[in-house]
Amino acid sequence: MKRAKSMISTAIAIGVAVGTLATFNAAEASQITSWDMSSVEIGPSTTVTDPDFVFDQYNYIPEGSLTDPNTGAVATGGFMPSGYAKYVVGANFFTNGAMTWKERDTQGPGLSIVNNDDVTGENCIMSAGWNPDSTPDALEMSDWWGVDVKQCSDPWQSSKRFKMVSYVLDGSVDLTFQVSETATEEIYRILEKYGNHTGERVTGYTTQLGFLDANGNFTEALPGQGLSFCLRNGSKFSNTAPTPSSMANQGELDSLMAHGLFGAPDKHHTSSGYFNPYVRATFGLLAGETYIETTGLSQVHRDMFGEWLPADQMKGGYFFDMDGIVYTDNALMASCDGVFDEAAALAGAPNAGCDGTWVTYRESVDVVDNGDGTWTIPPSVGTDVRQPIPVDAATLEAWANDPLWIPGDIDDLANVNVNSYMTVGNIDSWPTNDGNGNASFTIRITPTFDATVAQAEPGTTDPQDFVVSITAPTTVTP
Repeated sequence: MKRAKSMISTAIAIGVAVGTLATFNAAEASQITSWDMSSVEIGPSTTVTDPDFVFDQYNYIPEGSLTDPNTGAVATGGFMPSGYAKYVVGANFFTNGAMTWKERDTQGPGLSIVNNDDVTGENCIMSAGWNPDSTPDALEMSDWWGVDVKQCSDPWQSSKRFKMVSYVLDGSVDLTFQVSETATEEIYRILEKYGNHTGERVTGYTTQLGFLDANGNFTEALPGQGLSFCLRNGSKFSNTAPTPSSMANQGELDSLMAHGLFGAPDKHHTSSGYFNPYVRATFGLLAGETYIETTGLSQVHRDMFGEWLPADQMKGGYFFDMDGIVYTDNALMASCDGVFDEAAALAGAPNAGCDGTWVTYRESVDVVDNGDGTWTIPPSVGTDVRQPIPVDAATLEAWANDPLWIPGDIDDLANVNVNSYMTVGNIDSWPTNDGNGNASFTIRITPTFDATVAQAEPGTTDPQDFVVSITAPTTVTP
């Protein structure tokens, strides 16, 4: 779906869109009760190098409390297997995408609905599992992962986002939810991580609110029908005067790449991004009442890499494992200026799997042991200051012999953290209403590639060079 964008009288339109508070009839409100998985099937684990699950100390959960979605096995001995699992989602079981998660503090089916958060009372759609910070006084690793079911108000960096990925370009991924009538219209925060696993470059994506019929046909909701994207306070956006993400507070309407890659320090991040220490890489968003569409990827990303990278074409990185636990976040210290092969790198290939030069965007690659279990990592200098510094052969040899230095894909380049809010109500007007106070709605997300606006990655001659199968500008028509 291609929507016309008007830059005329933007300031006036924004004021109307943001300033109009929702009004509603209390008898016509609805509450999300569950993720409807009737059109969802279990996919195979994505880690298949060892067919036997590996139990380890970092995946502790209470004995018997979790069932493996792929095998049906119940966790025993207090541990759950490592590895990724996924549910395939989409109308009629087309494998357009999936819900994915790693079995640590997130558990199957990867998504949960929270109504009336036990601290703040808010509602959200978030990952399933438990809060890893709910046992802050634990002394043993086996007690660390927590006991409290995840809530909207859990701390920052506690794996709150459900992970959706798209497998095909211009193919939609659908999440359908069951709802029931309540006394008030409800606001839901949507905590999502969205990944490009299409095998193609992507210039943008569209998210729509609407309904699926019995044959899997999707219809976008009408304005005023009871499904609305909104601000945190419930102010609904307008389809006729959509609001850009630049006019919303951070956390209300965003599509952000990981701060560890791009961005200046802020209240959550004491260090700056590796590739650029000043500018955050984002997709701009334009939000209407029933849809949110992207307006383009940040130039800071496009100047380095072109359009959005898919997960199977990742850039290579060399990471420093600061705490000796490979599952936790590691510091990106160097990157491969060339084609990178992660499997070859982990197998000990020459030059750590990079067919070009290893470089760093930091001041240096010398980490300092502070003697208290922490390390001081040199700050980034970024492309706005100077070109990256090549890493010498002696340093690469030392890294290859040190288990704390790990080559791997910079997989966060294929993901964005998406923040949005929505209201749910007035189910009497929904085509899915069953007449007994129950109905369903669908959130649909569709990635696209538009060659007319695409910017090539430096080193390629044409934007089309990085697209595998698309040969013409493409739009989405639901």
